Amino acid sequence: MKISRRVLARFVRLPDSDTDLRNLLDDLGLEVKRAHGSGNFTLELLANRGDHHCYDGIATEIAGRTGAQRCGPKIERLQAGAPPWEVNISSAKCLVYTTTLLHRTKDNASLDIADYAVLEDAGVQSTLPPIDATNVANIELGQPTHAFDADTIEGPIAVRESVAGERAHPLFADEPIEVPAGTLVIADDTKILAIAGVIGCEESKTTDTTTRILLESACFDPVAVRKASRALNIHTDSSTRFERGSDPSRPLIGAGRVVQLLRDTDAWELQGASGVIENWDATSVEVHLNADDTSSFLGIPLSVADITQRLERYGFTKGEANGSNVSFVVPPVRRWDVETRADLYEELAKSIGYSETPCILPPVGRGAQPSATEGRRRAIDEAMVALGFYEVITDGFYGRALVSKYGLSDSHDLMQHVETTNAMERAYGLLRTSGIGQALEAVAANHRWKVRDIKMYEHGRAFHPITLPDDTPSRSAMPCTERGMLWAICSGDERPGVWGETSRPADAHFMKGVLEQLASSLSMPVGFGPPDAEHRVFELLHPNRQLSVELGGVPVGVMGEVHPEVVSRFKIKRARPCYLEIDTDRLAEASCRSGYSPPPAWHPIERSLAFGLPGHVSAGFIRAQLVAQSPSSVSQVHIGDVYEHEQDGEPVRAVTYNLIFDNPPEKSLSAEDVNRMVEALAENIVAGFGHVGVTQR
Repeated sequence: MKISRRVLARFVRLPDSDTDLRNLLDDLGLEVKRAHGSGNFTLELLANRGDHHCYDGIATEIAGRTGAQRCGPKIERLQAGAPPWEVNISSAKCLVYTTTLLHRTKDNASLDIADYAVLEDAGVQSTLPPIDATNVANIELGQPTHAFDADTIEGPIAVRESVAGERAHPLFADEPIEVPAGTLVIADDTKILAIAGVIGCEESKTTDTTTRILLESACFDPVAVRKASRALNIHTDSSTRFERGSDPSRPLIGAGRVVQLLRDTDAWELQGASGVIENWDATSVEVHLNADDTSSFLGIPLSVADITQRLERYGFTKGEANGSNVSFVVPPVRRWDVETRADLYEELAKSIGYSETPCILPPVGRGAQPSATEGRRRAIDEAMVALGFYEVITDGFYGRALVSKYGLSDSHDLMQHVETTNAMERAYGLLRTSGIGQALEAVAANHRWKVRDIKMYEHGRAFHPITLPDDTPSRSAMPCTERGMLWAICSGDERPGVWGETSRPADAHFMKGVLEQLASSLSMPVGFGPPDAEHRVFELLHPNRQLSVELGGVPVGVMGEVHPEVVSRFKIKRARPCYLEIDTDRLAEASCRSGYSPPPAWHPIERSLAFGLPGHVSAGFIRAQLVAQSPSSVSQVHIGDVYEHEQDGEPVRAVTYNLIFDNPPEKSLSAEDVNRMVEALAENIVAGFGHVGVTQR
């Protein structure tokens, strides 16, 4: 909203300088977004305060802080009596409706020059005196009014809800539009005169030939006005004020200001009394306070008299008082946002000044130990940062443009999204199903800035829609699953190069080491398995350079090099990013963190087995076979050494496996027992896979 010092000074005493005024407005929560010089400001107003959208409301805030005397413009005191026009209200969405009739006595009249200054400083263009008068009253008092050409109205006025297929021709529109059924409208016997609280219509507008105007001043349900404005995509100063809640006690006052402005031109005269129809609950709303509790909350000693004096500046009226207990009646203009004592605490804090309230910490207990989830996250963060990764935060939403780069069919699981309805930004209309798209976008953005060595990770959430049966009676349940997710991506070199040493690439082997470090930090038996074709990200990774991530034999994620075609679609050149994604909710569900166990009285027994493996047999596959065939006394099987060489022109690897045998004192193992079990394992592996080239060494 645009305001000027010269107009605001008509309503309340102001600080001496523009700088002091700006600081005061900022401190009141009326943020000054821009200063235009000569005391003109553009304010960023609070979203729920319709009373701030006028000079009178801003003056109230200033007077509430400074205690300055309030003043205001001259207003004609209108009398309610026999209505000048028949009005029928058939909807509860209309709270108050008033009508006032004026007729023109001469031509070529205009408002006072000072009143035109109100329009000029607000950036509103002057048109005709009746229209200018309604705009001035709206800007000054925050009460929208509308002037109909009375001679265009056919029959009584009906304040009703529109029916399906009904059309109206809003002001400034090129042609009539269809009005959604249930929209509150002002109509006569043949046409719609206005969309209530939003905009008037062409057929009933005031022109330079108008001799009689019927002045409407009303109060409408804010939700109804907001829905109508959004449905029609029409936003006006009137809808801005009404949809935030207007003052149901002010329609006749707003009309009185318009009448005063027009009568001062000596060209318009009031004709009879004003018609008033009220349909709102005028029961007083009271909020109770305790002076001692209020003082404790604000950290400043306040008596009942202090509280009363401060709240009365904002229009609150003192009710019953008993000792330190006192009640206050909420003014009608604040009935939309004041409900509890916390709201009154806010008013008192504003009157004192937030910078004047003491900065103290509330009393707290000893606190609590970090939860298991917090502990896991801290361990992950420490491990990732130690490995040179940076934590990033990306949006939980993206658009079709991003997922189209996957090159997947529309039926693929990764392309099934939870969508937001009527998203204002198409680029943020889908809830993410994975972090890989935004991870690759981040890599591409860094490459554009010539940053090649990249290591980043994020804790996030992934959303996957649930297909509900057509006969589902209720859709109150969430239509998706929401899972915790940790993703990481690396590209370029593992670490910056140094003199005399070649940098190692941050490739799939490096990412595998990252995961092993995470497993160590979390004390969880995280391992690897063959690629999981069922994983959503499987097709986006290189088919021969990926592994599934397992926890206790259960898949919990995926790791591997991003497929070159996907990298190309993200316009990433000369890079081979590697991606890791883990379902952190499954980590929590596994609860694999082991407690303390005393060291064994008898040392475990270790033996080694070495096999020669051809290139097409993976070392992990043989390890899995050893684990499956080992007796219960074998607690661990891990790869100890790998030696690669050529034999008869073919690549061969010599892989050594270390087997750890538990040796409990109640059932100790002899060396002969262990040797027999190792020999049996070796014979079984050779017998089972010797035909593909596996040999014992």
